[in-house]
Amino acid sequence: MHLPSYNCVLCNLVTHETMAHLFLECPFAIQSWGYINIQIGQTLQPFQIMQSFKDQIRVPFFMKIIILMAWAIWKARNDLIFRGVNPSVHRTTSYFKEEMNLLLLRAKTYFPSIEQWIANLP
Repeated sequence: MHLPSYNCVLCNLVTHETMAHLFLECPFAIQSWGYINIQIGQTLQPFQIMQSFKDQIRVPFFMKIIILMAWAIWKARNDLIFRGVNPSVHRTTSYFKEEMNLLLLRAKTYFPSIEQWIANLP
């Protein structure tokens, strides 16, 4: 597929949209991660950032949190590209909460602390 531009649509930095940029470097993504109290070390490599996420989250289901926030950021990006819906951190965090609640329905017996973690979100 040919696109008119390969720049990130979520920010005004005029930079190519790479996976690292979209999920870890984009100001929109940084704000979205901040919603769940995760700070991104700007001088770290992507693997080190994932390790930092694990250290900051400190729950057994940390990878599910990382995946679902990345999914919420991806949905915000696609909403803009395919539906013309302006991205907002509020909408992205709503996507994240919806997905976490769906996870809770599937995994409550495996991770009873998921419900408490979701309840502590702003």
